[in-house]
Amino acid sequence: MDMTSVSAVLGSIKTAADIAKLIKESDVSLEKAESKLKLAELISALADAKIQIADVQQLLMEKDAELKAATERLEVKEILQWESPYYWLTIRGQGRITHSE
Repeated sequence: MDMTSVSAVLGSIKTAADIAKLIKESDVSLEKAESKLKLAELISALADAKIQIADVQQLLMEKDAELKAATERLEVKEILQWESPYYWLTIRGQGRITHSE
């Protein structure tokens, strides 16, 4: 699930919650207390879902950052060459370019 999908879901949940609130507040449309209670439960469930999706979105962003960092470390590791007492950074097929301890 990418960030665009998560944002779209959040937008849909917000829209559904807004509609549910509007219906709940409309005395003409809903006269029974039980219906209002059910709508209040729906609003609460939608709010919980929205929070959970926001948590998932945050987790996905953190995992993307971790994956990017791991990929960058792997790319550096691929061009490191140990020659005592240093590691040498090499450009594939072009030899040493610098060293570090």
